[in-house]
Amino acid sequence: MNLRGKTVVLTGASSGIGAQAAVLLRAQGADVHLVGRDERRTRQVAEALDAAWYTADFEALADVHRLADELKRATRHIDVLAANAGAVMPERHTADGIDATFQVNVVSPWLLTLLLAEHLRGGRVLATNSRSHKNAVVGLHSLEDLARGRPGVSEHRAYARSKLAAGILLREYGRRHPTIDVGDFHPGTIASGFGRSKGKRGAVMKALGRPFTGTPDQGAARLVHLASLTGPLAGTYYNRTRPAKASPQLRSRELGAALWDFATDLTTVRTRGC
Repeated sequence: MNLRGKTVVLTGASSGIGAQAAVLLRAQGADVHLVGRDERRTRQVAEALDAAWYTADFEALADVHRLADELKRATRHIDVLAANAGAVMPERHTADGIDATFQVNVVSPWLLTLLLAEHLRGGRVLATNSRSHKNAVVGLHSLEDLARGRPGVSEHRAYARSKLAAGILLREYGRRHPTIDVGDFHPGTIASGFGRSKGKRGAVMKALGRPFTGTPDQGAARLVHLASLTGPLAGTYYNRTRPAKASPQLRSRELGAALWDFATDLTTVRTRGC
């Protein structure tokens, strides 16, 4: 796909892989719409590239609705939605009553794709996943635990489960919206601001691991490569830029349907304020 003149929406664009991907996408001539949580950083990235920008906090479902409305007003069609936002969150509930990790990594990105479905017809959704999803399991009878959070579950285990759930929902989205191409990828272990919510512990872990990590530039180049791939992603999971072995649960139609109904009920109840 030649990205010149194409409309690309990029979430998680205020730093790290997202900020570098914005530079590469703009260099290819894409009409880039940048979404970030931090207003100052997102504005700085966007102004340097003469790009449109928006702020949204994925811990608030109302923000996702507002963002979708703004994007629909600003664009006629979205060729690529690069769903790059994600985080390892401390154990807590959002104002919507949902586990923060599950809401930021699963519910809000899914809701955004749902609200933008008409604008995405004939386009592509590329999500940033993690290879950690292969170490997780999602059970039909434990969906409520995902949304509520289970005491004693480590942040990294909760994150892995959330990325698996997000991948399952992405493929269900592709089945229900066959005109929209979907896929996800693990960008590599990147030395970026990801995990900053872990505070001093996270900073120490990143410092120790830095000799073995890639750069945001490398992760961004992989994102842009897949966003501009000529052939369809067709629900493929990529490690960096190559198709890779993934959790078999990613393609479970039973889990996809169950998670879809669960996410629908969850967002309907929360947005109604019940």
